[in-house]
Amino acid sequence: MHHLHPTVRNVPLSVQIGAQLREQIVNGTWPIDTKVPGEHELMKTFGTSRNTVREALRALVHLGLLESRPGDGTYVRSTSELGAVLGRRISEERINEVFEVREALEIQAARLAAQRITEEQLEELRGFLRGRYEGEDLQERLQSDVKFHQAVVAASGNPLITELHHGLEPAVIHDPSNYSGLDTLDFLREEHEAILDALAKHDPDAAVEATLSLLAGTDRSDPGE
Repeated sequence: MHHLHPTVRNVPLSVQIGAQLREQIVNGTWPIDTKVPGEHELMKTFGTSRNTVREALRALVHLGLLESRPGDGTYVRSTSELGAVLGRRISEERINEVFEVREALEIQAARLAAQRITEEQLEELRGFLRGRYEGEDLQERLQSDVKFHQAVVAASGNPLITELHHGLEPAVIHDPSNYSGLDTLDFLREEHEAILDALAKHDPDAAVEATLSLLAGTDRSDPGE
């Protein structure tokens, strides 16, 4: 709470309060599923009326960052407006559309990452790739795989690409039926190594090529099978 500060004139109070609460959510001070301070506490912190606080909270609920659980309080639902909006937009029938958009983002991210990736980020990718093959169990290996792809996208150095990619994830990643088990993880080893190689050589064309061949090798005809 100590990051919150008093309000200034000229801007509606509820907007200022909303912006400060949003900041706590977006920067990770209040992670998903955190219960945010109650109206009474926020009134004291900001020295404003209950109506003003309520209006600020309502705006964030509307954006999809917070959700109100009657009789319990208000909780963080998403740390990104983009993620919240995309989450509402994504439904089962559109799973192929989601894959197509993610693929476009991954190809462009690979191209940019080849130009911008740092030694530190490469080291991190090597670690995730090791985890993908040597993890204790399927869960850990899948996590490493997910982190590998997230890290490639983050290495693009473009926060908007990263946030969009992340926002599309719930539709894709958290469904175990998208994976047929460990064989999938062993199967695409060369393709993953090729991506890492291309990034290490800072070769954008090779990075795109490796990403395309990885995407081609991932069977996505019907993730529900």
